[in-house]
Amino acid sequence: MPSVLDMIEIMERLESKALHVDPAHCVKIRNRNASCSRCADACPSGAIALHDNALDIDGEKCMACGACASACPTNAISFMKPTDEELDRALDDSAQALEGDAVVVCARVASHRAADVSATVTVPCVSRLDTQTLVGACSRNDASLVVVDGGCKTCKYRHASHQFDISQKEANELLSAWGSSFRVERTQHVPPRAAARDAAQGVGGVSRRGFFTEMKASAKDLAVEAVNVTVENELGIRRKGPESLRDILKVDDDDNMPRIAPARHDVLMEYLFEMGEPKKSSFVTTRLWGKVEIDESLCTRCGMCSTFCPTGALSKVFGEGNGKKRRPIEGIEFRLADCVQCRLCEDSCMQKALHVFDEIPCDLILDLEPRLFKGKAQKAGSVTRSIFGN
Repeated sequence: MPSVLDMIEIMERLESKALHVDPAHCVKIRNRNASCSRCADACPSGAIALHDNALDIDGEKCMACGACASACPTNAISFMKPTDEELDRALDDSAQALEGDAVVVCARVASHRAADVSATVTVPCVSRLDTQTLVGACSRNDASLVVVDGGCKTCKYRHASHQFDISQKEANELLSAWGSSFRVERTQHVPPRAAARDAAQGVGGVSRRGFFTEMKASAKDLAVEAVNVTVENELGIRRKGPESLRDILKVDDDDNMPRIAPARHDVLMEYLFEMGEPKKSSFVTTRLWGKVEIDESLCTRCGMCSTFCPTGALSKVFGEGNGKKRRPIEGIEFRLADCVQCRLCEDSCMQKALHVFDEIPCDLILDLEPRLFKGKAQKAGSVTRSIFGN
């Protein structure tokens, strides 16, 4: 059965118009021991499966609803039809056309031609609407957002709607914490101001199947094609001779793998910054950030949490070197603002000294000052160094 590397290569070569996959962002590729399974958990059709530290994609089942992209903490999967930018523009146009709250309808509602297509936004599934999109629509337009589903309880792919439930809850908690009166509302009825007055206004509403036909054709080809891709090829590495694990994983001189900047996470941070300060003593329970706590009596300063951290939320603090000896790690810094709660640090800690919590103090979300954990002195020959052959 093809591995995640095989399937990603196939998807990239087919240049799917619905999804874009960036393997360098996937924490499962970054570390096979990663426990993250958000994409598979969100998939309504069972197209994504995780087993034996691998991920398999069944092209015959994929419906390109966007739930996996909304769930992915590191933006390893992005939705391309529409893109985030196109969706934001459409939401702004809807708010302007309706002179107030923007209205989004799912493909099932659009197929009934009950909504004014010139004033509403159509998405394949409400699961396409992630937290960043929802908060942005409200903050940019100083208005609420009305999302109309076609009766998710009777939809064949109703499992996807749970992803929207999470995003809606997160968005409304953040809006409330930042003192906004606007909310993301969900209904099964098109608001009167956004309803089609006659059949002509509803023309352009595409059948639900129409949204998926193009991706489905590519998915069918994907299922029968076979490509052999090695880890080295996937990471853009060509062997010229013996290489260390450090070279293969592109580890830098401080024993860190390449850092990434998840675009949706950064955009959401910008929205919150523009909205001002959150209410005092406010908290949100979310998967968007994680609050890392390290038991300093157990931490040995091996640095594995920082090595694998995809965003740099965890970083090493070095002391002075001594001649040819490498600089010792004197502590670990954590910056909550950069954390995306992928939990790879928790999975990587061999001492089980690190834990990630999802109840977040809102005043720390925009706080760029790091917190220092010192741990205890590392014995000669740290785990981090030995694993990379130093």
